[in-house]
Amino acid sequence: MLTCKKWLAPAALGTLLALGFSGCGSDENTTETITPYERVAVIPGTWADVLAVADQIASYVDTTDESVALGYPTNWIVAGANPKLGEEYNTTDLLPIPAIGGKSRVVELCNSAYATKAMATGRYHGPALPCEVSVHSDGENIYVDMLNADAIFSIFFTDINDTEGVLEGVASDVKSEIRGIVLAALADRSPAESNLKMGPLFDKTGMEELSFTTPYLVYRYERKDGAAFVPGDDRTLASEIIAKLGTDVATADLNVPGLSSGSAWRSGRPEPLAIPGVQVVEACSPKYATKATKLGNEYITALPCEIAAYIDETDESNKTMVISFLNPSFMFGTMFEGAVERAYAAGDITKAEVIEYSTLAEVVFGDLRLIVDAAVQASDLNLTVQ
Repeated sequence: MLTCKKWLAPAALGTLLALGFSGCGSDENTTETITPYERVAVIPGTWADVLAVADQIASYVDTTDESVALGYPTNWIVAGANPKLGEEYNTTDLLPIPAIGGKSRVVELCNSAYATKAMATGRYHGPALPCEVSVHSDGENIYVDMLNADAIFSIFFTDINDTEGVLEGVASDVKSEIRGIVLAALADRSPAESNLKMGPLFDKTGMEELSFTTPYLVYRYERKDGAAFVPGDDRTLASEIIAKLGTDVATADLNVPGLSSGSAWRSGRPEPLAIPGVQVVEACSPKYATKATKLGNEYITALPCEIAAYIDETDESNKTMVISFLNPSFMFGTMFEGAVERAYAAGDITKAEVIEYSTLAEVVFGDLRLIVDAAVQASDLNLTVQ
């Protein structure tokens, strides 16, 4: 059964809009508009330098306690390098995403304190995490971009009932801390700080319209024998999804029949990312990533496709396992709003490609559903749809 969990919470939405439109302590949002993507820094360099720059940012986070070095309330970690799980950072934790001109790298950052506050609003929000920073080039300069936390909380958490204002300062803190981390990590390269806003521009009316759509598609499962789930079962299911996705060598099309031609889906990581109460799987397709970034390198941080597995915290019997997808139709319709039209007008894509983009979300979700369904059927958890 498909459950689209979405509730309009005007008070909470108003709070987040106030955060987003006031700039959350930033120095640039002087009008009531907001964009999902923001540039942090520019430094001289070519595509050959992208990996080293991304590694420098990630290595700084991995070896630095930001609560000491930068005075932040808590420490940040690199996704995939959680010391509490015995994980060690290496450059394979940097996701390679095809971009215009070369291969970008995505550094994913996690902060347990902020993630816990976000997940307390509902674990189905899991695919909206972690925080992403992209590193790419135009051949002469290297650009470091990030998802704008003001926009992400405004777009992906419009359904919360945050009457106590728990998340009121989270967007501001996340945004300023990530910016501070990047600039500190690259200090020896004398980065030129940037506040360039990129991607679709939303005003208050546009944001209110988003509150009637759903970023998440949620599927619920139970055991065929009616038994309760125990901690770790969610990671077992997430690991099974990763097994079906495969790797760069043995991609999902070798494991799951019926996937779209040339998709070559694979997992971005060998293990799921542990978000508080949630296990996140990152699915990557070079074919569809290339199509997405062909619309502009500013969209790199909107990738990859994320799937969350968790034991439903709203079911006191612990008999419900949930898979939450980021809705591809929402992602292409919101995070890429107007991108196809602009690319066509600029002559970057053909009319035939415009038509192909119109069905891209449906094709992507069809593939992801097939992969997850195959994992559910193969899992020793003996699951059935509720």
